[in-house]
Amino acid sequence: MSSPSDSQSSPAATPGVQRLEPNRLRGNTVQDPASLFEVPPGESRTLQDIVANLQRVPEPLLHEPMPDPFVLRLTAKSPGGARTAGLWLIATTNDQPFAFRLYRLVNGTWVPHTVDGQHRAIFPEGKLPAWWNGGELDPLAPDLPRDLVLARWAPEIDERNGLLTLHYTARDRAGILRSAYATASAIDGEWKDHGFLDINVRVKDVAPGYPGGPAGENPLVGMIDGHVAAALGPDGRERTFLLTKVDGNGLQWKDPVTQQTHKAPTPILAHEFRQDADGRIELLGAPKVLLSNGPHHDGLIEGQFVVTENGQSYLIYSAGFFGNSEYRTYIAKLDLLAGSVGDERLLIDSQSPALGGQWNGPGHPAFVSQGNGLYAMYLHVWRNGSDYGKDGDQRKAIQRHVAFRDLDGRPCEPFVVEERFSGA
Repeated sequence: MSSPSDSQSSPAATPGVQRLEPNRLRGNTVQDPASLFEVPPGESRTLQDIVANLQRVPEPLLHEPMPDPFVLRLTAKSPGGARTAGLWLIATTNDQPFAFRLYRLVNGTWVPHTVDGQHRAIFPEGKLPAWWNGGELDPLAPDLPRDLVLARWAPEIDERNGLLTLHYTARDRAGILRSAYATASAIDGEWKDHGFLDINVRVKDVAPGYPGGPAGENPLVGMIDGHVAAALGPDGRERTFLLTKVDGNGLQWKDPVTQQTHKAPTPILAHEFRQDADGRIELLGAPKVLLSNGPHHDGLIEGQFVVTENGQSYLIYSAGFFGNSEYRTYIAKLDLLAGSVGDERLLIDSQSPALGGQWNGPGHPAFVSQGNGLYAMYLHVWRNGSDYGKDGDQRKAIQRHVAFRDLDGRPCEPFVVEERFSGA
């Protein structure tokens, strides 16, 4: 997530990237067929289905704000078993007394998931981790509003090795954004918080020219937006990586000579790890920089997600200020093992016909497979006429579709279905 000042700051440049050959990356835990409407096990939807029933103006999944939406499908073989099989939704909760409430798709409608009559949250009220921020200010951005100070952002759940692992962002007691994780044996059960990973970098690791400031000569920078992807190595062994964003856009300074405003870059890093049977994560070696923001990204990239289709891996991510129509989403080819990204292009922005002329600022995507080369894409958006500065955080979650095969089933460059077939 970006800070309110992002829309007025100068972006940081980054070197170009090269074209890549396909690799064998696997996507995140969300791999089974899924749909906005419940799909029976073993069945899937087709591009023809979506086109024949095209929803030209998207409706929000829920009426309440749902920033950074994440949807996953659990099966009868998932932790929790048949009782928890189906589609689940979680989102950023910011300064609420709970964190990451659970919603479930029931008969085509998203509803709160209740346990003993109470809306279940991964971290219920009264059970927030003790290391979480209690109002302490961010040393790099002490003027942030309360909802960004008490940050509980970007939850994602990874299903792997018989365990559910929640990756999320929260500030610690020093006001620093941390990438943290928790584990559970059922999505609506008790979650064990493992705290944050020691992966934050220092300013001069990403901005060597930083002259120092109120937070010190070389302070820690926030780390956010944890997302898990896996790749098969040459030996056929699966290797897992946690992708995070360095939240450099939270740090700005003026050149003492030119008075030009600078902002630290926001690289997306890949941290290889392994996870023990008890859920604890062990980092393996130094992280790789996959991509950093360029001049056309308006100061930042974030909200990364990985999808693999047609033998090619893709990194999907957002750029620009999250709080208005500047926010948009890109897609690029990825070689996770090599740590390289190339062939970037815009996937969806505020001018897309897929938003039906009613919404803007589409970003922080999550994908759920619906069939061969077809995905539901979940995004947050702003209703036209609203923005963060005027209305606070009123981002709503919507669903669109992305296809990696055409109507004849042939592999193609990915496209937003509702945009291509909008008739606009």
